[in-house]
Amino acid sequence: MIVLGIDAGFTATGLCAIDLQHDRITASACIRTQKTSAKRAVRVADDDAERCTYLAREIAAFLHKTMPQVVVVELPSGGAQGARANRAMGMSTGIVSAVLALTGYPVEWVTPQAVKKAAAGRRDASKQAVEQSVRQRFQWPDGTMPKTAVERSHICDAAASVMAAEHGALLAAVRRMESASGGASE
Repeated sequence: MIVLGIDAGFTATGLCAIDLQHDRITASACIRTQKTSAKRAVRVADDDAERCTYLAREIAAFLHKTMPQVVVVELPSGGAQGARANRAMGMSTGIVSAVLALTGYPVEWVTPQAVKKAAAGRRDASKQAVEQSVRQRFQWPDGTMPKTAVERSHICDAAASVMAAEHGALLAAVRRMESASGGASE
């Protein structure tokens, strides 16, 4: 069973496709968007729309490339301090939700606290503890671990979201369907 984990963010979205039968990462990516330079005299709303479009296209392309059975998304907490940060979290959540709805993938949403607890055993675990746990649990294809800390963090959060949903209702239902059909979808 291939499960896609997503760590939704407006400036960086982590994606990690995992073969749960073999505890192996099959593909990963971190989609980065950047604010357009102020020198271009672009309105903030226009810039946001371009970034939203780019993010939606890249997520859809990754779904098409990896063809997971289900998707697990780390739901942003919505607890950002500023209006801009809250707006960015809302846009990224909306983009992920819309792409998944339009492509028909079944999805389970997990909280950041559940992700940390599943990966590192504590709801307040550090990013480093989550990354260490993910790297120990899953085999990574040679040379695919991102070099930058930001990209590693988002991809590892995406992988940890799958760990958080591993015993949830959606994956249990998919496993039952695979058992009933003799494992034909693997």
